[in-house]
Amino acid sequence: MNIRNHRSTKRRVGAVVGAAALVASVASAATALPSSASTHHAAAKIKVAIVPKLLGLPVFEANVKGAEEVAPSLGISLKYTAPATASAEGQVQIFNSLILQHYNVITLSSDDPTVPAPVLEKAMKAGIKVITFDSDVIPAARNFFIQDTAYNTIAQGVINAAVKFAGQNAQVAIMSSTPDATIQLAWIGAMKSYIKTKYPHLKIVTIGYGQSNQATSLTQAEDIIHSYPNVKAILPIDGAAVVGTAQAVQELGDAGKIGVFGIGDPLPNQKYFANGSLQALFLWNEVNQGKLIMYVAKLAYENKLKAGGTFTAGPLGTFSIAAGPNKVTGATRNTIIFSKPLEFTKANYKQYDF
Repeated sequence: MNIRNHRSTKRRVGAVVGAAALVASVASAATALPSSASTHHAAAKIKVAIVPKLLGLPVFEANVKGAEEVAPSLGISLKYTAPATASAEGQVQIFNSLILQHYNVITLSSDDPTVPAPVLEKAMKAGIKVITFDSDVIPAARNFFIQDTAYNTIAQGVINAAVKFAGQNAQVAIMSSTPDATIQLAWIGAMKSYIKTKYPHLKIVTIGYGQSNQATSLTQAEDIIHSYPNVKAILPIDGAAVVGTAQAVQELGDAGKIGVFGIGDPLPNQKYFANGSLQALFLWNEVNQGKLIMYVAKLAYENKLKAGGTFTAGPLGTFSIAAGPNKVTGATRNTIIFSKPLEFTKANYKQYDF
C-alpha cells in the first residue's frame, strides 16, 4: 500500500470517528436537556399544606387520604401537619412556619373563626392562597371556603331521624366539641331554626362539650344522661363526641332507649352500630372531599376561580362558587358546597371505609 494513501485513509477514518463522537456528544446533550427540564419542573411543583384542627381524627385522616391520592397528578407537593390537640394557637404557629417556608397554598379546618385571621391575612399578603374546609374563618382571612354540605340539609337529616325515633315532643341534647367551633355553631343554629318551624314542641335541654376528646365526650354524655333522665336522644356533632356518646349509652345500659343520631364517620363507630347504641350518622364522603381540596388549591393558585363562577374538579364533577351570603345553606362569598349529606345506618355502614 502507498504510505501517502494509507495516511489519507487514516485521516478520513479519524474524521469520521470524530464526527461520530461530536454527533454522540450533541445527542447526549440533547438527551440531558429534558432531564434537566424535568428536574426543574419537579422543583416547581405547587407547595400545598393541609392543616386540620388536630392530628388523628378519622374525618381528617380520610381528607388527607383523598388529598394524597390526587396531589401527584395535579403537580402538587403536599405537606400534612396539625397540632397534636385542638388548638387555634397551635395552628397559628404552624401557619407562621408555612409562611417562612414559602408555601403556595395553605388549606385548613379552623379551630376558631377569628384567632388565626391575622396570620392568614399575612399569608395572603405574601401571595399565599388560603383555602378553608370543614370549619371556616372570617371571610376576609381566606380566599375560598369548601363547605362540607349545606347547613340546612344536614341539620334537617339529624333532627328528622331523632324525631322519627323519639317523637315530636321529646327532650333531646346536643354534644359538640367547643363553644366556639365554627361549623358546629352553624349546625346548631340550623337545627334550632328547623325545630322552631317544623317541630316546635321538640326541646333541646342542653349542649355538652367534649373538646374533641373521646374520654371527655364520654364523661359529658354520661353527665347529660344522669342530669336529664327524660332525654330520649343525644345528637353528637363532633367525631370524638359520637364515639364518646355511643359508649356512654352502651355502658349505662341505655342502648335502644336513648337514640344517638349524629354527624361523623361510620368506620370508627362500627361496633356501636352493631350493638345498637348508635342509630344513624350523617356526613359526606371525606376521601372525595380531600380530593376536592387539592383541585381547589391548584385552581386557586392558578387564579382560575372566581365568585359566582363554576369549575370542574376532574371526576368529582362541576361545582359552583357562591357570589354572596345564603342564610339557608350557610354559604358566604367564595363558598363551595361539597355535597349533599350521606346517611349511615346499621343497614349500610359496612359499605364505607372512612
